[in-house]
Amino acid sequence: MLRPACKTAVALTALVALGCLAVSPAAAALINLTPATGSPNSVNSVTLSSLLGSSDGIVVGDKIFTGFSYSRTGDMPLPDNVNVLGFRDPDGNWGVTFHGSFIDLPSGAASDAFIRFMVEVDAASQAAGWRISDAHLFMSGAGVGPNSFFAVDESFLGRNETLNTYISTLSGPQQAQLHDSVVFDPRTNKLTVTKDIFALASNGGFLPARATVIDQSFSQERIPEPAAMALATICAMGVVATARRRSSR
Repeated sequence: MLRPACKTAVALTALVALGCLAVSPAAAALINLTPATGSPNSVNSVTLSSLLGSSDGIVVGDKIFTGFSYSRTGDMPLPDNVNVLGFRDPDGNWGVTFHGSFIDLPSGAASDAFIRFMVEVDAASQAAGWRISDAHLFMSGAGVGPNSFFAVDESFLGRNETLNTYISTLSGPQQAQLHDSVVFDPRTNKLTVTKDIFALASNGGFLPARATVIDQSFSQERIPEPAAMALATICAMGVVATARRRSSR
């Protein structure tokens, strides 16, 4: 059993952490797009254009998404034509879905787009020691004609981990990887995510290179804060010392 002084120190540490962490998301106007129980996506959505150039963001479960930016070339969709939904993957991890006609038509040069955003664990979960441990990327509604290619490459600012999904007929029979995942070491409470969406349809064909749904989720694990661990160690040492003194009497 913890001594009263130790209990007070632990409680004060948690309160201070909560107060500091709450400052960041409070500055943004957050739209709750958490899916209902049993549903992979939220009922409502927002356009990507509504999230650009402002502090607005979305909250999905215990994840907060802000700082959205978007750029496109070729046949990729305008931000008004990309919907953002809350997402929950089959393992229950929270994330976002980008729904739009990401496409390259079979004429001219390739098409490309990038989406960038920040994701962080909400203040209460951060104070409890939860950190992002994994990222998962899913691509759906994908198709290509002969000699064509579509890919989503993902990177994280300041980190070496990457993700890749693709569908290709450039070297003969169709090859595809529609899901990828990565483990972060060390764990983190915030990431800056960049998705590069590349499409190349054969000039001699008649089918576009396309995908319509790009899903992203993040899993997490609980890591005790160093201060809390130190306090727990000190308190445990105190309990052991007290028990030894009592047993020696």
